[in-house]
Amino acid sequence: MKRKAIILVSFLSCAFVNAQTWTDAEMLERQNYGLKLGLNFTSMWGGELQNPWPYFGPTAGFFWHTKETKKPFMFQTGFEGSLRGSNFANKSTDFPGGGNTNYRRIGLITADVPILLNYRLGPKKENRTRVIQAGAMVSATMRSTVYLGEDKLPAQHFLDSTSHLYQWDNLPLKPIEFLAVIGYQDRGISAGWQVQLQVGINNLNDVKIKNGNIIPFMPYAYPATNTGKRISTWNLKFSALF
Repeated sequence: MKRKAIILVSFLSCAFVNAQTWTDAEMLERQNYGLKLGLNFTSMWGGELQNPWPYFGPTAGFFWHTKETKKPFMFQTGFEGSLRGSNFANKSTDFPGGGNTNYRRIGLITADVPILLNYRLGPKKENRTRVIQAGAMVSATMRSTVYLGEDKLPAQHFLDSTSHLYQWDNLPLKPIEFLAVIGYQDRGISAGWQVQLQVGINNLNDVKIKNGNIIPFMPYAYPATNTGKRISTWNLKFSALF
């Protein structure tokens, strides 16, 4: 046992000495993956939902990019879980016909996979990497909920057991959104930061027609949601990288 301990200590000492000989640039080149924690400044756009207002939600995940070479381009991807959606300035005093069923917030829990092309700014050999990012993100909606009234209570609070939403079903949105992404990333030896603008490309409004009429997106909520117009999201994301 004592001999094994001596061998282990010797091995770790050699590894430590070798690690100490790495330059900052070499350390940075070996760190092509990490964790990210951030905040979404997010909302919805399009003609279906009225008076959208930004909403703050957390995001967390990991990232990975190809190793740096002499060429300035790198591929980056990862996986993120985010809380996105939008607030809405639909007060009951502004829309008295809706009583206490004015929709005030839509919350989305999403699983996101970004696919990005990084363009490095500056030379390869330095103690940090700064890149401009462009690409797309595939976002799958895992859970969607609408909150009604001045107290922003979930719609299930107002519905009876005959409603399909009573069992906490998702809103009738298309489950996948594709977003265009541009951003900037600055990463050092042990930490960094990232800012991205993400804008939805496709329409999430899953329009249904019955007897020649559009079925309202949220028939239990006010203002009316039966125009069949676009529903998409946008998001300004700030993240810390580790």
